[in-house]
Amino acid sequence: MSQTFKDRLKLLIQDDKPYAWARKVGIEKGLFQYYWQKEKIPTYLNLIKIQKYTGCSLDWLLTGKIAHFGKIRDLQMVKEPNPLNDRINQQRVRAIELVDKIYLTRNTSDIKILELFLEKLLTPLAKGRKPGS
Repeated sequence: MSQTFKDRLKLLIQDDKPYAWARKVGIEKGLFQYYWQKEKIPTYLNLIKIQKYTGCSLDWLLTGKIAHFGKIRDLQMVKEPNPLNDRINQQRVRAIELVDKIYLTRNTSDIKILELFLEKLLTPLAKGRKPGS
């Protein structure tokens, strides 16, 4: 069974009453009621409020999946200074910015494609192997 946005909200709310929880988060009751009863995705600003209040990631909140951002960001910078490494670092920063931009679009099909790509790309890293080996 596929997990819905409302299912993820229920996990975040836990034993609180939904509208009391929304008030704590800073979302007005009418808007939260729309998200809760009609199972709609909140606006970006309200997603950020939920994320800041709970500490969950936006990608999990929107898709139910957790991207391997920690591993991507660990690869961000090459330590030894030289012109080639500077260029590599710039490319890595740009790649992270593009990944962030895809998540901000909230386009679930693009996010799903990105996550599949990241999963395939990072699987060797998770198993302690170098990519391509």
